[in-house]
Amino acid sequence: AVEEQPLVSDDAFPVEDTGKHNAELEAALAEARERGRKRVAEIVAGEDMLSAETFAKLLGTSRVTVNAKRQSGQVLGVDGAKRGFRFPVWQLDQDGRPFAALPALYEMLGNSAWAVYRFLVSRHGALDGRTGLRALQQGDDASVLDAAKGMARVDFD
Repeated sequence: AVEEQPLVSDDAFPVEDTGKHNAELEAALAEARERGRKRVAEIVAGEDMLSAETFAKLLGTSRVTVNAKRQSGQVLGVDGAKRGFRFPVWQLDQDGRPFAALPALYEMLGNSAWAVYRFLVSRHGALDGRTGLRALQQGDDASVLDAAKGMARVDFD
C-alpha cells in the first residue's frame, strides 16, 4: 500500500495570528464601503432615475402598484437609502411597458435589484459586447436570458 504524503507540511507557511485586526485591511474596507455608498448616491441621483410616484405616473398606475411590481421583480427599483427606491426610466420598452424579461432576470440573478441593474448596464461578451439593456432594446430577450443564465451558473454554483 502506498501512503500518500502531503505535498507541503502544515508548518511550511506559518501564519502569524496576532489576534488583532489588521488596521490596514479595516481601513481599506471602510474606504471601499464609502466609495460604494458614493457610487450608489450618484446612480440614484441620475436624471434617468425616477421616484416611485413619477414612475407610476409614467405607467399610468399608482405608487402602491409600482412598489408591488418592484417587490415581485416586474419592474426594476434600486434602493437609494436616503432617496428611497428609484426606478430607471430606461427599463421601459418602446411601448412604455417594463421589459418582459425583467422577472426572469431577477430570478436568475438572485432576486437582487442591484445585480439586475449591474447586469443591464454592463457589457457582456455573450451579448457581443452589448449591454444587457441594449440587447433588450433590440428585442434580443433570448440572448439576454442566456447570458444571465451563464452568469448565474458561474456566480451561484
